[in-house]
Amino acid sequence: MGKKKKNISDIVRSKQKPSAKKINPFEVKINRVKHDVLGRKVSKHDKGMPGLSRSKAMKKREQTLLHEYDQRMKSNTFVDKRFGENDTNMNIEDKMMKRFAMERSHDKTNKYSLNDEDDDLTHYGQSLSEIEKFEDPVVSDDEDDDDRGKISGKMVSEEHFGGFLFETQDNPTDQSNKSWKEKMEETIAKSKKEKHDRQMEKEKTLQMTEKLDSEFQDLMKLMSKSKKSKDDLKEKPKVDDYDIAVRELKFESKGEATDRLKTEEELAKEEKERLDKLEEDRLRRMRGDGDDEEPKIVHFSADDLSDGYALDTSIKERFHISYKDGKLLMPGNDDDDGSNSGGDEDGSRSGGDEDGSRSGENEDDSDVEGEGDTDGEDEEDDKEEEDSAEDDDDDSDDDSYKDIQSDEEEEKNTEEPEDKPVKKPAPKVDLKKKKKIMDAARKEVPYVFEIPTEYDDLVALLQDRREADQLIIIDRICKCHHPSLAEGNKQKLEVFLGTLIQYYTDLALQDPPQLDLIDKLTIPIYKLVQMSPVPSANFVLDQIKDRQEEFRQICMRKAGRGLYPALDTLLLLKLVPVLFPSSDFRHSVTTPAIIFITQMLAQCPVNHERDIAAGLFLCNLCLEFVSLSKRFVPEVVNFLHGLLFLIILKDDNKYESVIPPFKPIGNSVNLLQLDAKHNSFEFSPMKMSEVLNTEMELDALRNDSFRLQATHSCVTLIGEFSSLYKDLPTFREVFSPILYMFGKIDKNQYPVTLKEMMAMVVEEISHHSNILRKPLVMNKKKPQPMRTFEPLVEEVFEERKIKQKSSSKQLNEKQKLLHKYKKEMKGAMREIRKDNQFLARKQLKDQIERDEERQGKVRKLHQMLATQEGEYKAMKRAKPSPSPS
Repeated sequence: MGKKKKNISDIVRSKQKPSAKKINPFEVKINRVKHDVLGRKVSKHDKGMPGLSRSKAMKKREQTLLHEYDQRMKSNTFVDKRFGENDTNMNIEDKMMKRFAMERSHDKTNKYSLNDEDDDLTHYGQSLSEIEKFEDPVVSDDEDDDDRGKISGKMVSEEHFGGFLFETQDNPTDQSNKSWKEKMEETIAKSKKEKHDRQMEKEKTLQMTEKLDSEFQDLMKLMSKSKKSKDDLKEKPKVDDYDIAVRELKFESKGEATDRLKTEEELAKEEKERLDKLEEDRLRRMRGDGDDEEPKIVHFSADDLSDGYALDTSIKERFHISYKDGKLLMPGNDDDDGSNSGGDEDGSRSGGDEDGSRSGENEDDSDVEGEGDTDGEDEEDDKEEEDSAEDDDDDSDDDSYKDIQSDEEEEKNTEEPEDKPVKKPAPKVDLKKKKKIMDAARKEVPYVFEIPTEYDDLVALLQDRREADQLIIIDRICKCHHPSLAEGNKQKLEVFLGTLIQYYTDLALQDPPQLDLIDKLTIPIYKLVQMSPVPSANFVLDQIKDRQEEFRQICMRKAGRGLYPALDTLLLLKLVPVLFPSSDFRHSVTTPAIIFITQMLAQCPVNHERDIAAGLFLCNLCLEFVSLSKRFVPEVVNFLHGLLFLIILKDDNKYESVIPPFKPIGNSVNLLQLDAKHNSFEFSPMKMSEVLNTEMELDALRNDSFRLQATHSCVTLIGEFSSLYKDLPTFREVFSPILYMFGKIDKNQYPVTLKEMMAMVVEEISHHSNILRKPLVMNKKKPQPMRTFEPLVEEVFEERKIKQKSSSKQLNEKQKLLHKYKKEMKGAMREIRKDNQFLARKQLKDQIERDEERQGKVRKLHQMLATQEGEYKAMKRAKPSPSPS
């Protein structure tokens, strides 16, 4: 069976048919559907080609966004002004015909023709043909035609060649016959004459200026008189507040830039250096050494004008340099023998200062004697004096007088024997004045101290000293051992703080207690606590625990009843709110201190007047502790209620209700009852050294003065605590017993001021007690619980939520629009994000190209420089050819 042949037409047709582009199956993305659902429309986007879409988007951005990015900084624009180019109604043939017609309408043949006879070139508005060519210059009739443009022979002979051989007015020939000295003398005389003329002219100008000034002042007086007479007729305008404010702002001093504030470390370092310097000065004065710095002695220069003007103000003494027998005469060597005269103290001091200072180092404080030196030592001293005088001169003056030596001096030095001693007079020293300075330095408080590590060392350092000196010593110890100066100073200061607090408490046990020094020691203790708060808090807490343990043991021995502590414990508790915050809800030091205070107020019975004073002191401390936190302290209210019980008159047939530690019966129930009536009394704060001294007699405070002071303090504290606790819901129940006690007090026995204070306190308590309180009621609304982070659990879970269509058509349209809006917004955000990525890639590409271009140029420069360097080294290594000899 033979093969079927194709027609030629089929072959040609198959060649002309465009071949379909093959699609890479890996570039096609198919969105598969998990479940086929009947009735659901087939999605248009079941297949996609992300690579093709991405390339199309890139091309589109290159044509639009990239073009805008390239033209972003350019103000020039290309405007197409071709005829009919932007007209869509014209076809190509019409556009070409219109352009041809417009081109023929313009006649451009003769516009730039230079061969046209009618046109003429101009220059500055004049025709070039009319401008004169200056071919035949005009010459004056006075000049000869032969001498035109030539130089005269006289000028040539005098100025060009040989003119210096003849004598002229400016160059006299007699100058060559004079010597150099005569020429210099004439020059000097001429300069002096010119200087003198200038001086005379200046003086004449000054005289005329002074004369004009005096005449002008007289003229100003006349003008001022006439001006005043005219101004008197006019009324002066009143200056208002605005003008005054403007002038004040105009002349107000403006703030200037100041140096930066120094840090704490820099200040501590400067203070330590200052104290070290002062201590060195004190030790030097104790040894009796004089001032180390000697006054400068400066000679007069030969160029000195003697006008009294000196640039160096520190130079106090000057002398004229002079020589005698070839030796330099110093200010103290004015006599013939070169020794100091006894009559001139200044001369002897300046001449023997150096020797005196050297000899004073090996002498005792009570005896100062001079020593003789050999002739060789004298020569060395003279050389040292000459060297010191040279150092005082200017540094630029290299020509000194140290090389000046006469022949007579050389002969004397050769003739004098070396072993012949030359006696120098001993310098005069005021021994009494020197001893007085040394004693004052010994009595002065040192400036530098070693920090004491033990309590005994601190007591030995501070005992037998005044209060001011003790504070100075403590302050200098803290400054010399600041934590920023050296490592380990912080630990030393922590130990020192413990010893200082112990010294603080021991001062209260002295007889009498040094309360002024205790008060002043609070400042350095506070500063040390701020440097290391945690160790200091632990130390104070240990002190409080020790005292509380002692109080507990006393209570155990006395069946639960304690004793009020001594003054040292009270002052330690007084120090706590100064050093540590008292407003915290819980503090490691403040809270135990308050518990200790309330424990003493609750367990210490009041047996005598000192117990009353100690209890009032503890109540004041409680007020200081709780003034900010307003914490309720029932022990304080109970103690003040008990003091009021000690004031009132008791009924023999009735026992008043009091709470321990107070008793309704006993010997101490009438401690604060007055013996007599007092119409007036001057109240003043009670002295702690008198009322809180443990060694005092029991009967020392049994008088009406102490009772009135205690009653006044009690009433004052009740008023303070009532104002502090006025917002308590239980205010009425807390202060009703106190109101009852106030009602039983016989106020006729007390002064007017105290009665008025009692009335004010009673009125305030009554006012706060009568305030109506809201009863407890049920809430109208159920209180909303706090939001929790528990997840919302649905019992029935639906995989696909059915959209609920609303019955309103407008609402459905609105939902559709919102859906389209969100969709378009997402698409726009996506496109903007892609545009930003495209621009970022473009910028990175441009930057890489610029960097490559720059690196290529740098490489070319390096290559060129390396080539030049190689050629230079090759030429340098090439040896020159030997020259023929």
